[in-house]
Amino acid sequence: MPACHRGRTTLWLAIAFASLELGLITGGAEAECPDTKCGSVDIPYPFSIGPGSCAMPGFELDCKNYSRPFLGDFEVVNISLQLSQLRVLNLISSLCYNSTSKLMEPNTFQSDLDTPFMLSDTGNKFTVIGCQTLAYIADKDYVGKYMSGCVSVCRRGDVTSATNGSCSGIGCCQTTIPKGLRYYQVFFDQGFNTSDSIYNATPCSYAVLMDSSDFSFSTNYLTSSEFNTTNGGRAPMVLDWAIRTANNCEEAKDSHTSLYACKSDKSECFNSSNGPGYICNCTEGYQGNPYRQNGCQVYFFP
Repeated sequence: MPACHRGRTTLWLAIAFASLELGLITGGAEAECPDTKCGSVDIPYPFSIGPGSCAMPGFELDCKNYSRPFLGDFEVVNISLQLSQLRVLNLISSLCYNSTSKLMEPNTFQSDLDTPFMLSDTGNKFTVIGCQTLAYIADKDYVGKYMSGCVSVCRRGDVTSATNGSCSGIGCCQTTIPKGLRYYQVFFDQGFNTSDSIYNATPCSYAVLMDSSDFSFSTNYLTSSEFNTTNGGRAPMVLDWAIRTANNCEEAKDSHTSLYACKSDKSECFNSSNGPGYICNCTEGYQGNPYRQNGCQVYFFP
């Protein structure tokens, strides 16, 4: 091959590799990480399926049996890019009377999240159900600073004093949580129990951090296992997520271009409202995925 042709070939190869490298740095997410599904759940970038996948670090999900996405122990039922939230199923803690031992037996759970997730303070409430129940929610032992509780009673154990749709302390109690929580544990005050009096009417008490937006208390939850069995011992819960590689938008924009997550030129950056970090949204009049090059497109009203 003549030297001039070899020179041109080398030049074109250099340009091609440079273009590929630039694409991986600035827009590789769109080319390399297509949106996917797990069962009926849409998995949009920055999320993806499997460890070592093309997801942003921390956004990897597990698609169990190719039908149900999980984040650790939480089954994911919905991912919202616009709200920067995950809706998951959270295990319900219980305190139930054992007719053989004649004791109240606890079955409690704890939840521990990694970056980039936080327990949503706006979407969730700590919910306690029972006729003689005091349950606590707290962060990690010894190193934590947060602890709260909720007491739910029925006067003289009379379940008829509870009202459908009302969660104000009679048979059902709810309390809010603070911002910035990644971990919580549940435990029951054994001084409040039904073993000596009303276990036949209300054999179990329940406590769980759960999505309060569509929760409606039913008096059936006191006298049956309906609350615990409706979703297989789980209740919906909301997680807030954000890009935590920078503390806020200003810091993120000052970082190297490849690290700034709002890739669409029609996207905007917003500081996270729950913990450090930032989120991306399409600018007004556009919709789509702001974490992709050209991911936000003009929204046409139907």
